[in-house]
Amino acid sequence: MLSQEKVAKLRAAGLEIRPMALTGSTIPLPLYLSPVKAGQPAYASDERGEEIDLVPWLIPYPEKSFLVRVRGDSMVGFGILEGDMLVVEQGVRPKVGDILIAEIQGSYTVKQLGRHEGQPALLAGNADYAPIRIVPGETRIGGIVRSVVRRYGA
Repeated sequence: MLSQEKVAKLRAAGLEIRPMALTGSTIPLPLYLSPVKAGQPAYASDERGEEIDLVPWLIPYPEKSFLVRVRGDSMVGFGILEGDMLVVEQGVRPKVGDILIAEIQGSYTVKQLGRHEGQPALLAGNADYAPIRIVPGETRIGGIVRSVVRRYGA
């Protein structure tokens, strides 16, 4: 769980934090076997496969997770848009390519862990934002983004 101090710092940085509140109930939804084409329309069958409960699929470790809402456009190239909610898992060692929440001198950001000019860096998904060099002792990892949640319509 996040400490009260960390929650206060995240909120002060302009991030909206919501603790995970899982009731233990499940809502299995049917998964249709035919994928939906994002290009030209194609025939799709009505054949159903397994049922999927979205909660454990989106939030594999709720006891180590929290939600944060995105502000800004630095991650649009990774499909993360302003207003999206991110499911963030704490206590996981990040690897290159992971999307993560990082604290840099008291400010928080969502970026991809990567390399720039041979050095570890936080990379944006938007060319308008420069890579941020990771400086030991000045950069802390707040967690790894496990899921992006976005609603359409009302």
